[in-house]
Amino acid sequence: MTPVAKSYTISKELTGYESDQTINPSELSLWRVLRVNSDGTIDMISEYISNEMISFQGEVGYKNYVGALNMLASAYTNSDYTIGSRYPGYNGQTEFLSIDHLSKESSGAATGVIGGTSIEPYGGGDWLHRVDTSLIKKALNSMEAFKKEESVSSTYWIAGRYWNQYVWTALESNVSSDAVGITLYDVNKASSLQSRPLRPILTLKSGLNTTQGNGTQDSPYIFE
Repeated sequence: MTPVAKSYTISKELTGYESDQTINPSELSLWRVLRVNSDGTIDMISEYISNEMISFQGEVGYKNYVGALNMLASAYTNSDYTIGSRYPGYNGQTEFLSIDHLSKESSGAATGVIGGTSIEPYGGGDWLHRVDTSLIKKALNSMEAFKKEESVSSTYWIAGRYWNQYVWTALESNVSSDAVGITLYDVNKASSLQSRPLRPILTLKSGLNTTQGNGTQDSPYIFE
C-alpha cells in the first residue's frame, strides 16, 4: 500500500527545530498487520522506518511533540485504502500543550495528580504509549525496525511524554523494553535537539480485496 503524498512539510513552529522539515511518505509501501478490529478495519504499521530524520527541540518541541507526530502520520494515508492514522504510542494524550510545563517545585510523579487533576495536560507525562508498544511487540515480536536496505536497526519516535521534575523528555523505541525518554528541555531551560526517523500506523478500510500475494514479506498482499 503506497501513500499518495510524495512530499509533506512540518513547520518549525511545531518542532522547535531551526527550519521546516520535509518527508517523502510514498517511500514506505510495505506494512505489517497489527490487529483486526471488531468492525473489520485493520491496524497496520510500516515494516520500515523513514529515511528522513525528524528533529524536535526544546520547550516548543516538547509541547507539540505528540500532535506533530500525528500530523506526520496522517501524511502516509491513501484514501483508496485507509480510513485513519495515528503515530505509535498515541492513545488520547494531549496533542498540543498550550500551557506552561510543571515547574521543579511541583509535586507528584510523572503519572500522578495535583489537587485531584491529572498532570498529563500540564506536560507531566503519561504511560498511554504502552497500549501501542504492547500491540507491536505482541504482533511483531519486537520493537526493532530498519531503514529499507539497511542491516542495522535504528530507534524511532514513539508518541508520548515524560517529566521527572528536572527534565522533559520525548519517547523513542527501545528493543529491550518498549520506549525510553530522551531529553528535549530541562529545569535550567537548556534546550536539547533530538532527531529520529518515523514509523506510522494506518487503519485500513474493511472489506478490501487483494489481487495477489500470500501475506509474507517476500510476497505481500497487494490490493485491487
